[in-house]
Amino acid sequence: MGKKCLVIGAAMLDIIMEIDRLPKSGEDVYAGAQSMTVGGCAYNVADIMKHFKVEHTFFAPVGTGMYAGFVEKELERTGHRSVVKSENTDNGYCLCMVEADGERTFLTLPGIECRFEKEWFDQLNAEEYDSVYVSGYELEGEGGSVILDFLEAHPELTVYYAPGPRITYISDEKRERMTALSPVVHLNEMEALTFTKKEEVEAAAYTLAKKTKNTVIVTLGAKGVYLMENGEGKVIPSAKAEVVDTIGAGDSHIGAIMSMRALGADFETAVRTANKVSAMVVGVKGPTLTAEEFEKGNLRNGKN
Repeated sequence: MGKKCLVIGAAMLDIIMEIDRLPKSGEDVYAGAQSMTVGGCAYNVADIMKHFKVEHTFFAPVGTGMYAGFVEKELERTGHRSVVKSENTDNGYCLCMVEADGERTFLTLPGIECRFEKEWFDQLNAEEYDSVYVSGYELEGEGGSVILDFLEAHPELTVYYAPGPRITYISDEKRERMTALSPVVHLNEMEALTFTKKEEVEAAAYTLAKKTKNTVIVTLGAKGVYLMENGEGKVIPSAKAEVVDTIGAGDSHIGAIMSMRALGADFETAVRTANKVSAMVVGVKGPTLTAEEFEKGNLRNGKN
C-alpha cells in the first residue's frame, strides 16, 4: 500500500450568498439565496481525495466557539475527521459572494487556521506520507513559519503548493523558504501573471518553474490548464461546463491531481482528470461534490 497524503490547511464556515453583482461602496443590495457549509481550501482538497479513495490525513485545526461548533458537526456529517483539536480560539469564516455569472468574491475572517502550532505536528509520523498539500492562506498567517519548519525538517515529502489569491501578500522570507522546497505550484492565470509581473502565461510558468525547479500548473478557466513539466509547457483543454458557481474549482483541481498522482498517474493524465472534476464542481452549488455526483463522472483510477 502506498503512503498517504497530508492535507494541511483550513476547515471553516462558508456562508454563500447569491447576488446579481457585487455592490458598489455605499450600496444596499439583496441576496437571492444564502447557504452555510463547511469549506476552506484544505477541506475541499480532502473531500476530493475521499471520493478518489486516496489515503490522507486531514490536518486542519478545529477550535472552540460558535463557528468551530458548526465546523465540527459538519465534518462528522460528511465523514471527515481532523486530527487537530484546540481550545485556544474559534475557527474563521468566509463570506462567499456569487454573482449571476458564477464568479465568486471572498471576504474572510481568519481564525485558528492561521495559527498553526509546533505541538500539532509533533503527533505526526512523517514516514507515513509521501506528499503534502499547503495553501497560501495558512502560510501567510502567523503559524506559517511552523508549517515551513515541518516541511524543511522533511525534505523527502513532495509539496503541492496552492498559494491562491494571497500569493502577493506572503512575506519574502516565507516565499523564499517555500521556493527552496521545490514545490509543485498550482495557481490560476491571474495569480500567475500578477505574481510574476508577466503578460503571458507561458512566461509566467517558466519564471515559476525556474525558481522552484519543479512542475507548474496554471488553471486558465474555460481555456484549460497550462502544464509546465521538465521545462516544456502545453495547454491541456478543459472539459465543457455549465457554470453555477466557481467556488472550490481550484481546490478540487489540485485535490484531483494529488489523488491521481497518488494512484500512479503521470501529470498530464492527472491534469486531464482534474479538469473533468473541476468542471463538475463549477456545475453545482458550493465547493464540493456529493458521492453520487462524483460517481456519475466515472473518474476514479483514471477512467476518463
